[in-house]
Amino acid sequence: MNRSTLLLTFVTGSLVASLVLAAPNSPSSPGPAAAGDARFAPEWAEVRRVLEASCLPCHGGNERESGLSFATARTFGAGGDRGPVVDAAAPASSRMLAAIGYENPELAMPPTGQLPAAELALLRAWIEAGASWPEGIDGRLADPEAFAHEPAAAPDDGADWWAYQGLEPPKVPTATAPAWNVHPIDAFIASKLETAGLEPAPRARAGVLLRRATYDLTGLPPTPDEFEAFLATTERAGFEAAWKEAIERLLASPRYGEHQARHWLDLVRYAETNGYERDGTKTNIWRYRDWVIRSLNDDKPYDRFLLEQLAGDELVAESLTGDEIDARTAEALLATGYYRLGVWDDEPADPLQARADELADIVDTTAQVFLGTTFGCARCHDHKADPITQRDYFALTAYFNNVKGYGGDAFGQHLGGGMTRELLDAPGPGVLDANEHRAVVDDLEARLAAAARRFGVATPGDLGQARTLVSDARGPAASPKGTRWRWTTSPAPDDWMRPAFDDSGWDEGQGGFGTDGTPGARVGTVWDEPEIRLRTRFALTEIPDTLVLSVHHDEDVAVFLNGVAIFERQGYRTDYTEIQLGDEERAQLVVGKNLLAVACRQTGGGQFIDVGLRTGLARTNSGDWLSELHRALAQDPDEESAAEVRALLAEHARSRNLPRTSPYPALLVSERGGEPPEQFVHLRGSAHAPGESVAPGVPEIFRKAAGRGARGPLVRPLDPTAPTTGRRLAFARWLVGEGSFLTARVMANRLWQSHFGRGLCRSPGDFGKLGLLPTHPELLDHLAIELILRKWSVKDMHRYIMTSRSYVMDSVGTEAGLARDPRNDLFWRFDPRRLTAEEYRDAVLATSGALVETRFGPSVYPEMDPAVLATASRPDQAWGHSSAADQNRRSIYVFVKRSLRLPLFEALDQPDPDISCPERFPTNVPTQALMTMNGSFVDAAAERLAERVRLEVEGGLASRVKRAIELVLSRRPTKAEITRGVTFIETLHDDYWLDEDEAVVVFCLGLYNRNEFLWVD
Repeated sequence: MNRSTLLLTFVTGSLVASLVLAAPNSPSSPGPAAAGDARFAPEWAEVRRVLEASCLPCHGGNERESGLSFATARTFGAGGDRGPVVDAAAPASSRMLAAIGYENPELAMPPTGQLPAAELALLRAWIEAGASWPEGIDGRLADPEAFAHEPAAAPDDGADWWAYQGLEPPKVPTATAPAWNVHPIDAFIASKLETAGLEPAPRARAGVLLRRATYDLTGLPPTPDEFEAFLATTERAGFEAAWKEAIERLLASPRYGEHQARHWLDLVRYAETNGYERDGTKTNIWRYRDWVIRSLNDDKPYDRFLLEQLAGDELVAESLTGDEIDARTAEALLATGYYRLGVWDDEPADPLQARADELADIVDTTAQVFLGTTFGCARCHDHKADPITQRDYFALTAYFNNVKGYGGDAFGQHLGGGMTRELLDAPGPGVLDANEHRAVVDDLEARLAAAARRFGVATPGDLGQARTLVSDARGPAASPKGTRWRWTTSPAPDDWMRPAFDDSGWDEGQGGFGTDGTPGARVGTVWDEPEIRLRTRFALTEIPDTLVLSVHHDEDVAVFLNGVAIFERQGYRTDYTEIQLGDEERAQLVVGKNLLAVACRQTGGGQFIDVGLRTGLARTNSGDWLSELHRALAQDPDEESAAEVRALLAEHARSRNLPRTSPYPALLVSERGGEPPEQFVHLRGSAHAPGESVAPGVPEIFRKAAGRGARGPLVRPLDPTAPTTGRRLAFARWLVGEGSFLTARVMANRLWQSHFGRGLCRSPGDFGKLGLLPTHPELLDHLAIELILRKWSVKDMHRYIMTSRSYVMDSVGTEAGLARDPRNDLFWRFDPRRLTAEEYRDAVLATSGALVETRFGPSVYPEMDPAVLATASRPDQAWGHSSAADQNRRSIYVFVKRSLRLPLFEALDQPDPDISCPERFPTNVPTQALMTMNGSFVDAAAERLAERVRLEVEGGLASRVKRAIELVLSRRPTKAEITRGVTFIETLHDDYWLDEDEAVVVFCLGLYNRNEFLWVD
């Protein structure tokens, strides 16, 4: 007991004693009051004064918190939402005593601060004496009906709400115009328009529709060749045939999955870092991104897509008994990276609450993504609008509460890798083993190196064969366990890193110092103290031309070469980093014996330090010579001599992603075993205030909507020997089974939204009463049923929607339509939409000829302005480096760092990845124009586009203008446009002294800023 508690106990006890002694003295009351004995209660007037001043305002006076009212003896005796506050059988154990005594800070009353000691003692004595309360006027503190308690939402309250109804096939209406009855979607749309007295817009032009469809399905503009081919097919076979052929071509494109994945990643708040100040990287989480892309390209049924993310490990548990993992199993396991996407605090002030917050993030995201329901409102109290109680919230939580936290239920920087498991890509036809793949790449790089020399580009081989000087713990084969080091964890003199220092008294150990379990570590010698110093020697017969340092460290590291510091860095790493050392560092080498010394500090738990030294080029820079070769080819006038090399470069890019067996750590879900912890309601959302125990379940209103006989998720009996509880799989199967009335509605609405810019329900993340009513509820139900009937095929739903007349309507408005339906709620025309941030960047890259089509693999780092990097706490470590070619890959592959994003993306409304984003809201602000007109990215693209059109066309300025418009705007320019473009360029030349090439660059920059490029009609 601490001093303040002791003092409070003494004061409280003294006051209680004085109150008791002040009671009338009689033979029937010779000593202290017995519990529950009203004869020893304080005067009611004194109790009433305290209750009125400190309790009544929140409980029956101005409001009625938690259903508890101090208005009269009757309302007080009834208690609140959690039952009576006074225990008649054992008054000293009453909940009210715990609350006013501040025994639990989360349930402390009054919330403004603890009562004065005298008032606290008064109420304590009153409660322990039985809390007698006079009936009638003397005990009436307020009007009990003035603030009657109204429960937030009983389950029956939402029985008639549209989203909580079972799915019944609606009758397809009949429109007056026969052409609008051919497709059910059109019949639903046309019938609403007829009722409103509106005419649907005519079909848009063929070229406009091709651009619309290409962006909708692939996120990229059509090329001039695709445009011309579509028009030719339209003229030859008619629009309907050409349209269906175009849709099939786009659905089959690998670009389809890359674009559609972006919609999904918005929903699941995909990011590759943990957030907070250190914002550590999530190990290989890009594997989840690639899984999403592959799944969508393969048209994985949506029900399977959902099952694998929520319970892929439980779905394929039977396949995990051996070491071999087939492709289907590996895919299902990768999908559970879904659980590792959220924000994670590696050193929370309150670990228990942080764990609860992490779990709540999973629950809230899952409910919003798959059920379109804002469950988060019910975490602290019953939902104010929807029929979801706080008990329902934690019943849903019970399906997930056995999942291990991101750091394995622990916290600390060294756990930043999260919960990884080694996976192998499954062997099979067309899948190479590691040696076969290396042979393919080596052969291509040897042929490219020979070509590079012809073009004057230096290659790694030109700098000499790489030679290991000090081996790190990864190899090579001659020293598979790393170098032997002298080491100490004791304090050392200032000259410990100098060659002359005598380290004979230090211990000797194998390279790789640290503790097992540290992410990426290869421990050769155990080190578990705060500091360590290492020394090792190597010999040289000549000074190498290049030098590469490899290092894997925790917290603070310093590396010395012959006593001189050559590398210092703070912050941990979860894998090896290679640093290309410069001439200044190489100057420290001597012929003969050299000394490499290392100091490392780690105070946060698991730790690791390993260092190596070799000649050659750092692996992080190994692709730069290929980028130089790309640039050299662009400047070569002999197109024929460059064609073969370009083909080799393309083949090399493809080879990097050939299917192959290669072990890698993957972030996956894992549970604590077959016996989950008991789940409690968290009072006020606090993990420190457990309420009643709850079993896993879904809200009653959901079970009722599923129809008669619905049983809810069928959870298997718990098995203590099992690796998981099976609860997540039960819930996931319920979502695509009994719960599909809501799951299918939500997904059908998202598919409509992806084509029309907004859903039939404009609040795609909230189908509850705080959301918006659907404009076409019958059509939404029709689409949901179609999704189920089409075996949850998303591509089939794209076909179904895009072959309707509603989708191909023009975007031009009419006066009548704009007057009667300005928001286009009835879809009488097609709503134009602005390109998303990623679409804009990808379109600029594609039309300028710079887009690199390499797919999958680790994320890339486009060049970041130094001024932006300066805002980070560690600018030199804030952003990675990629080759010039990789920097021009599609935006889906750009590294997603929570604390630092590309300014172009932020300006064009890329959402915050911390929370689920069901809908992007485009803004129109001046900084967008600054990025698209003055930003370095678009400026460089304009230069590339100008160079592209110069090389691709013959003829004068008019031909270059024509080609630029075709590439950027995806259509044929008019003669008047070409004339205006030529006049503009000539004016820049004559009046502003720009040469013709410079003026063409300005013209191209203008094209990238035209509304016609920025918007899709």
